[in-house]
Amino acid sequence: MSRPNPKIPKDLQYIAKDIFIFESMNSKKEVLPFFADGFPGLVFFHSNAPVKVIVGKLSKIMDPVFIYGQTLEPIQIEIEGPYFFVMVQLFPSFVEASFGIPIAELTNSCWTIQKSEWIDETKFYKAIQQHSTTLAEEAILEYLCKKSKGFLPDLILHSCLQTIIDTNGNCEIFKIANDFKMSERTLQRKFQNYVGLTPKQFATIIRFQTSLFEMNAGKKSKLTDIAYNIGYADQSHFIRQFKSFTKEKPFQFREKK
Repeated sequence: MSRPNPKIPKDLQYIAKDIFIFESMNSKKEVLPFFADGFPGLVFFHSNAPVKVIVGKLSKIMDPVFIYGQTLEPIQIEIEGPYFFVMVQLFPSFVEASFGIPIAELTNSCWTIQKSEWIDETKFYKAIQQHSTTLAEEAILEYLCKKSKGFLPDLILHSCLQTIIDTNGNCEIFKIANDFKMSERTLQRKFQNYVGLTPKQFATIIRFQTSLFEMNAGKKSKLTDIAYNIGYADQSHFIRQFKSFTKEKPFQFREKK
């Protein structure tokens, strides 16, 4: 199960976007599905059995703390309870600057954070010993604070990202470039270097996430209404993009839910 998401501290506002916490005291195996959201992230988990990350036909057993990249393909996390799973969405430019991991190499992949980097941090150890999501949350946020020392965010890039997020991806990229007094080519280069996506790809993912939120919100809105409300040209365009990220058509996805 998941619990209400904590707020990101103000001193991490250019580092992290959101934090999500899942936990279970049951002994059964669960599969947590994740889809493209435009952000890499940091995970801290504890479980009684190895945790497997599955992307397409590839799978990887992960250590308790790891970084994941852009998820253009559907990803499944196989985890056996009792467990906790804390995930922090990170702004992409922070990952390469502070962890030294090329953002492009992380796409649809994960990168283990060596145990030597975090085992001496008391709250990580206590969170595992006490199975405490509160301590796990504190541990991962304090770790990010330490990693962020000396990080200088690109405020223009951050504002461009925020503009796309605020418009739910329904925006014109050339207009964003003009608003920030740069060419569209310069904006595209910034995104590819620091986000690992083009601005158009990022906007497409944000719009997909908006449709996912609408479908998961418990409303009985027609799929055609969802498509038009969030700016798709037509329903077939919506279906194609939704299927590209989930491998299912929207009505099939909704029926499973």
